Amino acid sequence: MTSSHIKVLQITEYLNDSAVSPFYFFQRFSNLQKLKMVDCNFKEFSPYEGDFGEERDVVTMLPRINKLTLQGVDQMTHLWKQGSPLNHICANLETLKVYECGNLISLSCSSSSFQNLTTFEVWDCKEMVELITSSKAQYLERLVSLTIGGCEMMREVIASDGDQATYHEIIFREFKFLKLDGLQNLKSFCSGNHTLKLPSLVEVTVNACPRMENFCQGRLSTPKLHKVQLTETDFEGRWAGDLNATIEQSNTE
Repeated sequence: MTSSHIKVLQITEYLNDSAVSPFYFFQRFSNLQKLKMVDCNFKEFSPYEGDFGEERDVVTMLPRINKLTLQGVDQMTHLWKQGSPLNHICANLETLKVYECGNLISLSCSSSSFQNLTTFEVWDCKEMVELITSSKAQYLERLVSLTIGGCEMMREVIASDGDQATYHEIIFREFKFLKLDGLQNLKSFCSGNHTLKLPSLVEVTVNACPRMENFCQGRLSTPKLHKVQLTETDFEGRWAGDLNATIEQSNTE
């Protein structure tokens, strides 16, 4: 099988001394659909390395994948940076999974990388304090499932950007499943005076989030939601009339 026929690729223990990932390597995988990187030590994604840096048309020759998994990429602090080749590679991204990236502070994703995203998972990223800003959250139009666990420093999932007067109406029309687990410092899912509309949300699990004060500080609409599960096996769940009230009640008991 030639590299052009490969659709699934896993790179494990890329321990090159270079601080960047040389993305020109991926040119040969023109039909690549799924990419997984495990225990790699690069600090950022870049299409350039050494003298090859002048060949800037390399980005347009890279494949576009629909699933990206990063696990144990401990040296990276920001996933996307301005000019990153990931903006091209992930333009059709449907699934993003980020596990055990101990120094990752921010995803800093471009809006184009979110437009087709349906499944989003983040686990054990100990330094991450927020998942996404309110302005970029608006582009998660196709999100169906979101899972966040073990991110001990996370204070909010959707954080306000700009000044406090900035207002956004955030609508996740396809969003159905949410799991928040072991977020010891989480205070709110969505901070700031924003309107959050989740017309398809039917399943919410909130486990071991002891400091969570509310779900949304602004207006909130979840017409199909009728319970919040406190564990995955808590099928009966609880409900205090609305999602905000249920979160508040569960954490005062």
